[in-house]
Amino acid sequence: MRVGLVFDDRVRHDTTGVYLLNALRQRVQTIHIRPTREIELQPADVDFYVMVVDGLDYEIPDHFRPRAAWAIDTHLGFNRCVTRFGDADVIFAAQKHDAYRLSETLGCPVHWLPMACDPAIHCPVPGEIETHDVVFVGNTVSPQRQRWLSFLMEHFPGSWVGRAYFGEMARAYSRGRVGFNFSVAGDVNMRMFEIAACGLPLVTNRLYNNGLEELFDIGSEILVWENEDDLTHLILELLESEAYRRKIGNAGRIAACQRHTYSHRADVILARLKEVAGRVSKHGCYFEFDRPDVRSLIPQTARKILDVGCGSGKLGAAVRGSQPCHVTGIEPVPDAAARARRVLDAVVCRRICDLPIDQFAPEAFDCIVLADVLEHLRDPVSALQKCGHWLTSTGTLVISVPNSRNHEVLAALAHGDWTYESAGLLDDDHVRCFTRREMEKLLYRARFAAAETQFVADSGFDAFRKQPFSGTIQFGNLRISQLSRAEADEFYAYQLLMTARKSPHRDFGLTSIIIVTFNQLACTRMCVESVLSRTDEEIELIFIDNGSTDGTVEYLQSVRGATVLQNSTNRGFAPAVNQGLQVATGSQIRLLNNDCIVTTGWLNALLEGLYEAPDIGMIGPVSNCVSGTQQIDQGYSSLSSLDGFAWDRRKFPESLPTNRLVGFCLLFRRAVLTKVGMLDEQFRIGCFEDDDFCLRAIAAGFQLRIASHVFVHHFGNATFKGAGISLAQAMQENAARFHEKWQPANLSYANEVTPACPKMSLCMIVRDNESIIESCVLSIRPWVDEMIVVDTGSVDRTPAICRKLGAKVFEFPWCDDFSAARNESLRHATGEWIFWMDSDDVIDGVQGERLRQLVNSTHKPTCSGYVMQVHCPSADPGVTTVVDHVKLIRNRRDLRFEHRIHEQILPR
Repeated sequence: MRVGLVFDDRVRHDTTGVYLLNALRQRVQTIHIRPTREIELQPADVDFYVMVVDGLDYEIPDHFRPRAAWAIDTHLGFNRCVTRFGDADVIFAAQKHDAYRLSETLGCPVHWLPMACDPAIHCPVPGEIETHDVVFVGNTVSPQRQRWLSFLMEHFPGSWVGRAYFGEMARAYSRGRVGFNFSVAGDVNMRMFEIAACGLPLVTNRLYNNGLEELFDIGSEILVWENEDDLTHLILELLESEAYRRKIGNAGRIAACQRHTYSHRADVILARLKEVAGRVSKHGCYFEFDRPDVRSLIPQTARKILDVGCGSGKLGAAVRGSQPCHVTGIEPVPDAAARARRVLDAVVCRRICDLPIDQFAPEAFDCIVLADVLEHLRDPVSALQKCGHWLTSTGTLVISVPNSRNHEVLAALAHGDWTYESAGLLDDDHVRCFTRREMEKLLYRARFAAAETQFVADSGFDAFRKQPFSGTIQFGNLRISQLSRAEADEFYAYQLLMTARKSPHRDFGLTSIIIVTFNQLACTRMCVESVLSRTDEEIELIFIDNGSTDGTVEYLQSVRGATVLQNSTNRGFAPAVNQGLQVATGSQIRLLNNDCIVTTGWLNALLEGLYEAPDIGMIGPVSNCVSGTQQIDQGYSSLSSLDGFAWDRRKFPESLPTNRLVGFCLLFRRAVLTKVGMLDEQFRIGCFEDDDFCLRAIAAGFQLRIASHVFVHHFGNATFKGAGISLAQAMQENAARFHEKWQPANLSYANEVTPACPKMSLCMIVRDNESIIESCVLSIRPWVDEMIVVDTGSVDRTPAICRKLGAKVFEFPWCDDFSAARNESLRHATGEWIFWMDSDDVIDGVQGERLRQLVNSTHKPTCSGYVMQVHCPSADPGVTTVVDHVKLIRNRRDLRFEHRIHEQILPR
């Protein structure tokens, strides 16, 4: 056996690949392939390839097969690992949580293979004297690590911090009494194994859900700390007792040398590669089908046809026999390609993913066939993009793929079975699964539009069609309801047959995407990864971090090509966005909250809407958690169904005029920025800066649009919640700033632009309430869209205070009838909904937000209003009277107060 180990040691001579190379050479013949000219080594020279993915970026020829990839730095460059090395035959990840994430992303098994040590190098050095209390060997770039190292040096001045390699590292550790580690990104790093192997007691920060406790016995083989007190106590305890130091150090060294060496890791890699090499090859008949179902989709007018994955040429030969045409085949299996050359005009013996785009001239073919090919490709998008380059503008793409939504597959899965076969729906060579919807999305991303979709029915379809259909189907114990007839039929499709044509593409230029972060790393990861995986347009990512301490900055810096601006403290949303606007270079700019997940085709659809007319300056999508008309019902129960839900909305394009867009996902032209300027920084933390920005854009002559067919998921207020910032307080304070900025001359204009829809009016009657009216109005003002106040004869400053706070004040002479006064206030309300309250009431932020959410939610047509509880505290401590009132009603003429006193709106 001969193994080619691919890694680059030109930048770092102590890279993981060096240690693995030594371990492999003790077992099999192994050559080191640097990613230079040696990368073109012919596959005949090597039986297996192993790539060490250690943060460096280089291309790997696809003919390096079979191959394994060991992803070392997924915690620093997860997306790069996915795009560069995700098509390996066997994939390992050094971090346990990233092994799971990679498996989820790639849809294939990823094995956890932790870092290790080399006992020949990492070992106690005889004769070295313990001169340092604590030793840390490694880089000190991270601010978080610098903080802890400074703490260490301050409390234990006899410590040593520095860089050392190989034998010098072992000497450095041998001169110390305690080995210190701090994992910046929650990773199980190599330092842990090096310290343990050198016989020092390892003291490291606690890691969560990354498998450290599976590698070492915490407390007896290594020690972990969570805070400054923990760290100080552990080190003092070790320094005070030599016997305790020896006990932990010896146990750690035994564990490292017996379980965690690079020899152990090499054995795992070789065993997995042998499994791959031992798979049974495809039988010759696998390539011998002429596919009449596919042939029927090939236009009779096609004269130049490319058959990708042509097998032995049966399909192409049948087409050549039925119409005048020239058929070129692509087939990677040499034996099948040799047979195809006897019946086709030309055959290229390579995988389509290995072919350069200039293999064929642009628009060389008027029909390209991919029959049962895409499911075998790690990157089907790039293969389809090549086909788009080779296909004429009016040409036809013909595709067949197995239907992963087939009832037999689902029923087996429901029983815990997913058994691969040598051919069929679960072919053991399949690396992708497709349904009709997923195929539509794939074609869209490759700039094709599906023209026709047919099914090849399985054996149960005829019997199913003869049964009465009730919208429910059942396969064994699996029952699926609320289906249309077309959806139900899809479960009986064995194959999906599709034709597609190239769709026109408009180049909108560069889009700058600005994302502000303040901790919440988990949300930020999901947001960024959705942008990177579901955006096909040219973008630049600009991150502004407001002082995160949870590893967010390190993650952002690992995003390839991104611009990262760092603030030492939380400057707030508007100031941070303005920092991003100053460096943005795009023709248009997208503000995106870090708690959003974007969906397939999101940006292109929004760009099309933005440039639909020259006066459209801003556009936003709809979402599940946002105020106003942009909020719609969440038609999915989990994030796994999100993209499909959003895709189905895309089929019904609609752009709606609006006078307000929420800034969670806001796209605008650069011309808006030029005319209007940046965000108003007086709103700082967040809330109302987007209302103000929209208002200024409208005043500058721009139109606003809602793309109701574009859906972006929004968790909502993740930063507020995570940082413990009161959303209610921020809204109340910024609402006051907003109304002060836009009144009095522009107040009506502001009120017209800013409200969420449906509009809600406050209706209230007052008289001589100057001591309490301000607190009442300020408590409700952030949650309503207009405030109607009817004054029944005040002689104090009550009307003036209400006007100052933005209310519309109307005079109504007191006629000894509360219902008459209240109905007068209802008469002036313009909102779709009316909320009434007394002048001595207040509503806290939590209840105000719930009130707003209730108004923004979906209401049954038969619902005229809502009953709410009013809590009336007594003068006696702890005594409260609770009264039920109809407090929120639709604005209808038939809904009015009754009774002169104790007035009420009574449900009928």
